[in-house]
Amino acid sequence: MTKVEAIKKLIEDSGGSVTWDMIYDNIEKYYPAAKASKEWQAGLRGVLYRELGKQFKRVGLGIYALMDFKEVLVEEI
Repeated sequence: MTKVEAIKKLIEDSGGSVTWDMIYDNIEKYYPAAKASKEWQAGLRGVLYRELGKQFKRVGLGIYALMDFKEVLVEEI
């Protein structure tokens, strides 16, 4: 499994969207060697940023989802 596939699976298993903390805390379940390098967090960010607009999209401040994720707007009462 590649890092892109691991991030994609993590997002799917997390209900459709994730924060950076969720990625950092859970990536090893999908990609066991994720934390092998000294700059592993920067490596994950690079992978996700490179795929923005292709496989992933930003849906909030530090929140990412798959491209087909449907955002739900909630009206204030």
